[in-house]
Amino acid sequence: MPEPTIRPLTPDDAAAYAVLRREMLRDSPLAFAASESTDVGVDAVKMAQRLSDPANRILGAFAAGALVGAAGVMRQPHPKMAHRAYIWGVYVTPEFRGRGVGEMIMRAAIDTARAWPDVDSVGLSVSAETHLARRLYERLGFVAWGVEPGALRWEGRAYDEVHMCLSL
Repeated sequence: MPEPTIRPLTPDDAAAYAVLRREMLRDSPLAFAASESTDVGVDAVKMAQRLSDPANRILGAFAAGALVGAAGVMRQPHPKMAHRAYIWGVYVTPEFRGRGVGEMIMRAAIDTARAWPDVDSVGLSVSAETHLARRLYERLGFVAWGVEPGALRWEGRAYDEVHMCLSL
């Protein structure tokens, strides 16, 4: 199977992203604070608007024309925090896991942040329960700087969130 292609999503990709976003929220509920009933990502019209914002990129992994993974990267909007970027919504569809797609997407997200003028660090948060994702982020140079106890509550149970940072 050919290696997936990674590229920024455009407004034309909004419908495909909305489908993938629904899958993300159903397949990996502990990885996302959002839920399907409230998440803007499941609305293709709203996503088309967001995908036209150059300070809020979503990178997609495409294989055989299908969107099989994604990661968002945004620059902090406040001038006092504009030196920081944040990666969010990292996901690879189950049939493409274990093939390096997550690392490809993450490297593209880091490169996107690095290309923005004056950005010198990238942050992200990961559920303490998602050990494989955390190991990937550590391999890429992210360092944990804190744990937020009970940051996510799902089905009556609290889950901790690990905050991580990468200096560029």
